[in-house]
Amino acid sequence: MSRTHPLSSRTNVLIVLATFALHSPVPAQEPTPKLHADLGRVLAEAPPGELVPITIVMEEQVPREELRQVASAPSKADRRAYVTIRLKDVARSSQADLLAYLEAKVASGEASRLRPLWIHNVLAVQVVPAVALEIADRQDVAYLHHDPPRGSEVLVSAPAPAPAPPAAPAGGSPTCGLNLIGAPQVWSQLGVTGKGVVVGMIDTGLCKTHSDITGQVWNNPCEIANNGIDDDQNGYVDDIRGWNFRNDNKNTNDDSGHGSHTSGTVAGDGTAGIQSGVAPDARIMVLKFWNDFAGEQSVWEAMQYGVDNGADILSASLGWPHSFSPDRATWRAVCENSIAAGVVVVYAAGNEGCGGPPDDVRTPGDVPDVICVGAVDCSDVLASFSSCGPVTWQNVPPYNDHPYPPGLTKPNVSGPGVDTDSHDLCAGYFPASGTSMATPHVAGTAALLLQADPTLDHFGVRAILELTAVDLGVPGLDNQFGSGRIDALAAVTSAVTNGNYCQAKMNSCGALPEISAKGYPSATETSGFRVKATNMAARQVALLVYTDQGIANTPFFGGHLCLASISRSVPVMDTTGTPGLCDGTVRIDMNAFRSGALGGFPEGFLSVPGTTVHCQFWGRDPANSFGILLTAGLKYTVCP
Repeated sequence: MSRTHPLSSRTNVLIVLATFALHSPVPAQEPTPKLHADLGRVLAEAPPGELVPITIVMEEQVPREELRQVASAPSKADRRAYVTIRLKDVARSSQADLLAYLEAKVASGEASRLRPLWIHNVLAVQVVPAVALEIADRQDVAYLHHDPPRGSEVLVSAPAPAPAPPAAPAGGSPTCGLNLIGAPQVWSQLGVTGKGVVVGMIDTGLCKTHSDITGQVWNNPCEIANNGIDDDQNGYVDDIRGWNFRNDNKNTNDDSGHGSHTSGTVAGDGTAGIQSGVAPDARIMVLKFWNDFAGEQSVWEAMQYGVDNGADILSASLGWPHSFSPDRATWRAVCENSIAAGVVVVYAAGNEGCGGPPDDVRTPGDVPDVICVGAVDCSDVLASFSSCGPVTWQNVPPYNDHPYPPGLTKPNVSGPGVDTDSHDLCAGYFPASGTSMATPHVAGTAALLLQADPTLDHFGVRAILELTAVDLGVPGLDNQFGSGRIDALAAVTSAVTNGNYCQAKMNSCGALPEISAKGYPSATETSGFRVKATNMAARQVALLVYTDQGIANTPFFGGHLCLASISRSVPVMDTTGTPGLCDGTVRIDMNAFRSGALGGFPEGFLSVPGTTVHCQFWGRDPANSFGILLTAGLKYTVCP
């Protein structure tokens, strides 16, 4: 076993939370109604010693309205901290007694694969029928749900085989989908490429050695590779690039091709010939899912991991058809809680077409708040397979809303998803079709939006995508295209006007100053984490260091600091290049500065593990008409 208990990990308590009393396992009068979907029949027909996969939803949950109110918090960092701490606290206190019971059953061989979650107060486990019935008899349990394996049926690539791949064009030529939504113009005209945005891809993994994406894979900043230690105390050991929720280990390699293809549509940079990625400087957090035995809970845990480890967006080209009897109430709660934490959540509509409303759109694309994605071809014609709305929740307690007819309109938007060229595992490209392919076009566009305006939350991103979409079909919002096909150029142009874009200033040599970081940003290490800038005049240079506390402002020396006011201006001790020219490279070891080794009086937040720190370099460029250089922003997390 290579992970630690997810509810016993260290938490930086930023907010004082109320604690809750444990429920006693008093027998319920009628446990049978607690066996949802086909679970009663499955338990009755299973041999006595057979392990049945179930999810256990606890009675106590954080009130929806409380989490919705958190959305008014001005800081996304504070919002995420409050939501995660609150959810963890309730899960930890209310699950304790049941966990002890289940751990004893694991030891006796009557249970296995026990996973307590907090993103919604639920546990996943495989148990013998007698144990399931005992659990259903507890007062602290709301209900049990059967969570059987479904295989690749939950992925949403079109079943028809794709045509033979075309010859790779030279020079990283964009795909037709990228051209359709205007992504190349976003890069060239606005300089927005998704830099600094982390996209959690819930899929079959990723071949990280493909030349187009090897530099865009997220690295856990607080985890040391292959030392067998949970360095960042997040409950997962050696989770450098994400986690494998199928096998419960660190191996995130793609053994299907589906995940490599969708990730390439988000962040492939075209090195090998085809530019497939909408946001070629975004980072991919690999959340490996392949539902041959993992079940719905593996996706919930993947979402939980993304929320807890800094994903800005969660993208999933999958969904459960209603005929599979998914636990729709838990799906909705997991999605709503992730959104409450400030994460953008994007799911595929499905490939069921338009023949069976209100059940064509899969779960959780049918969740009201989720950005649900339909598919068009590169001529803006609706894909024949793209699932259509409306959807209803009228028979799903405790929600019981959006009665049908008329139901709730879905999808929200559409994206290119027919014969989409993207990565063929570790090399080359191939075309594929499905709302699986449309969804990462939308997730990539969301990454562009978050670079253009880092203050946007899920609802802000969704509103811009919908307002700027190219209206197709009947005028206005409809159940085939949603608000229309996404227009990345129009969307990002709109976001930039909000005035929160951290854009570097061109130097007098015609180049943009670049900022990067390398090493381990630790509160206990004394050296080894360097923040570096290039294309800088090598004199009168300083590093701005600030946190998410405070209000965005324009500093006295020019430029725009996004998200927060300055907390510290650090003199840079290590420079190369010619003073007054643009050939300079400047560095500072932030660990050494934090420890006081470079002099000055470092701010206290540099020694608080879990703090997000933002940096920019600035400097004088006498030949520049502005007189000032300013890099784009960089953020990192202070590690233990």
